[in-house]
Amino acid sequence: MPKPTFFRLADEKRMRLIKAAYAEFARAPFADASISNIIKDAGIPRGSFYQYFDDKADVFFYLLERMRQNTEQMMRQTVIDQHGDFFAAMAEMFDRLIDTIVQGPHADFYANVFMYMDFHSVSKLSPGPKKPPHGQLTQFLVENIDRTPLRVDSDDDLRMLIRQVMGLFMQTIGHYYNHRAAGEVLPIGEVKSRLAQLLNWIQYGVVAPKEATNV
Repeated sequence: MPKPTFFRLADEKRMRLIKAAYAEFARAPFADASISNIIKDAGIPRGSFYQYFDDKADVFFYLLERMRQNTEQMMRQTVIDQHGDFFAAMAEMFDRLIDTIVQGPHADFYANVFMYMDFHSVSKLSPGPKKPPHGQLTQFLVENIDRTPLRVDSDDDLRMLIRQVMGLFMQTIGHYYNHRAAGEVLPIGEVKSRLAQLLNWIQYGVVAPKEATNV
């Protein structure tokens, strides 16, 4: 994470450095990204960079952490707006996240993360349950999700459901980027429809009612 000197920078200079880092990691995968390009774009000496970050990985994971925090904030607000309706909140949240990841202002950055980094790196983007302090989001969900329509008997059951649903989202994003790596860009509507179907199966089950199968 950034050193304390980074947070003492003037807002304009700090945001200029962040913007330059996003641009470089959007231009190239992590392995090919260059600190030289970041400091050139940010207009700072190389020595100044090392006053703020230990190395290239330090600034890269800081960008991931910023995005994770924004995602968690979005999720909290969505759950509140949907009055604790778990599946309605997840459907809205995932729809917005797909827009952000696939066609938002940092889409190229996300593409390089998902297509070239290992699972450990990619998992930092997931809004799912984490170890503390990220576990605060999980606790928020446990305390604010309306359990009335859910067949969950305990907090642990609810946490397991949350993990399963978050996993569906990450699988869907992985599906999109696997196709992209193979040279096929899936329409965003198709990606959303796939995730909506998976959520529907979790919510309502995949086995058709007996009366429907006998028609």
